[in-house]
Amino acid sequence: MFEIPLPFVVALLLAILLVRLTLRGPAGPVGRSLRIFVAASLALVIMVGLRWQFDLLIFRFLRPLFAAMLPPIAWMCFAALGSKERSQTRWRWLHVIPVLAIFIASLTWRQWHIQVDFLIAVQFAGYGIALMVLASRGEDRFAQARLGDVGSVRGIVAVVGGALIFSALVDGLIALDFSITQGTNVATIVGSAQLVVLVVLALLMVRLERLSPQTTQLTESVTEPAPAQQRDDPQDNNDIAEDDAILAAIDQVMCAQHLYRDPDLTLDRLARRVVIPARQISGAINRRFGRNVSQVVNEYRVAEAQMLLRTTDKPVTEIMFDCGFQTKSNFNREFGRVTGMGPRAYRDANPNPDQPTPDQPFGPIRKLFSENAESRE
Repeated sequence: MFEIPLPFVVALLLAILLVRLTLRGPAGPVGRSLRIFVAASLALVIMVGLRWQFDLLIFRFLRPLFAAMLPPIAWMCFAALGSKERSQTRWRWLHVIPVLAIFIASLTWRQWHIQVDFLIAVQFAGYGIALMVLASRGEDRFAQARLGDVGSVRGIVAVVGGALIFSALVDGLIALDFSITQGTNVATIVGSAQLVVLVVLALLMVRLERLSPQTTQLTESVTEPAPAQQRDDPQDNNDIAEDDAILAAIDQVMCAQHLYRDPDLTLDRLARRVVIPARQISGAINRRFGRNVSQVVNEYRVAEAQMLLRTTDKPVTEIMFDCGFQTKSNFNREFGRVTGMGPRAYRDANPNPDQPTPDQPFGPIRKLFSENAESRE
């Protein structure tokens, strides 16, 4: 009976995922990074399948090289989503060092008998831990991702980091098995690992559903608010004044240019508009609001939606798109978070389109400034 080796089954699923990302995946830097990483993973899985299916010398030599290239590719893909001022292009050549070391070890294995799989395990573990740390950092580390997508992107990076760490354990077991039993159990180890890879692919597919702009499930999932940063000493007046100056610049472009209406708004794009580093923007918003940038931007969108619901007869769905939201579920969730009720209930509570607009500041930043001014009086 004809059987398809498990690595080729995984390769087929990766190929389907790559086609899906190409045709329906997110655009911009996030989509490009995902496509490059999935293509590199596909090449590696095919090489693993060829290595264990045919056991030819050329595949024995190439398999470690393909494996060694995946972690640096993963890191460069996802680290590239940070703000432009974090760009460290000049240090990228350092990623060649572990690949070169594994190439030399593989080339000279017959002479030196270096444990190539052990070197690969160390490399995978190091990059996996680095990606997990990257996923745990602030929004400015993913400033080129859409603000509504940051949570999903961080989840994808965490899954990839975890997969690399798991692969490190597998390579460590393979190296141990070769040193003890001359590779008797390698086929079982590789087969079991491929089953886990299938689970990882399923997790990635779930995360990608939140990113694809062509589905109704996506994009506007709000990342969990980061806790307000704590300082050893209370903020002094200079710190508060600096944060308020940053917030004032943000409010200016939000209100004058209606930047919040852009559904593809990223932290990096906002930083370029106000000419302030992304890290300073996310830090100021976190300290002054105890919320993340995505939520504050959504509060501008909700503020305009409130105004349109009070003063026009536009359908709720049209208002949702006009204000920069892309999905009804996120619009309802964010509207309820800000106002305590749904958009239709809010319109029912304000039934007269001709009634005067309440005299209150527009947007979260002006409300904050107004509350601070009242508290000082």
